[in-house]
Amino acid sequence: MINLLSTIVISRDIKKAFEHVKSKYKDYRICDFFKEKDDFLLEDAKAVIKEAYIAESNPKILVLGAKGYKVETQNALLKILEEPPKNIIFILIAQSKTVFLPTILSRVFIEELKTEKEIKKTGLNLKYLSEKEIFEFVKANARLDKNEIKETIQNIVKEAILEHHIKFSQNELDIFSKLLELANLNSRPTQLLLTLLLLIKERKNL
Repeated sequence: MINLLSTIVISRDIKKAFEHVKSKYKDYRICDFFKEKDDFLLEDAKAVIKEAYIAESNPKILVLGAKGYKVETQNALLKILEEPPKNIIFILIAQSKTVFLPTILSRVFIEELKTEKEIKKTGLNLKYLSEKEIFEFVKANARLDKNEIKETIQNIVKEAILEHHIKFSQNELDIFSKLLELANLNSRPTQLLLTLLLLIKERKNL
């Protein structure tokens, strides 16, 4: 049994959060005010309020979603969130609680969704790496920042192990950890990637 309470849903991926909400409340009428790439504006709030005051004999879910919510937008919604019309439930989706005013946060429940970070595909054929492929990949990723190079190294190693079933020795795994430490010290991405990919190329030839 779902508790029909107005809620703020927090998720790094607001689109996935919207799909979660639609699935959770699939047995109820849902009114969609979801804006994946834009801020929620005052005119959007007015549309929500107008819909909320349409009388309903059964529960109706009004789903609001956006990258951000303007202060004037939140102030416009404040009263109706505090005293919603009968059978009206509000679901507000955002990436962080910090986008909301304390007055909004105090009037609704908070639900935080944990979403797995999607692993970016490298596009490399790690099972049969060629020197040309290594050179082109290193060149294409020469300008990655510290966090991007760390993520790329981790993705390459995960892909090698999970998708290509390449088995590494403890010594090799230690080298991968050292590469991450060097990335943290702002070592050149080209040198780090070249070292990693040549090691994988030699390993799969064993």
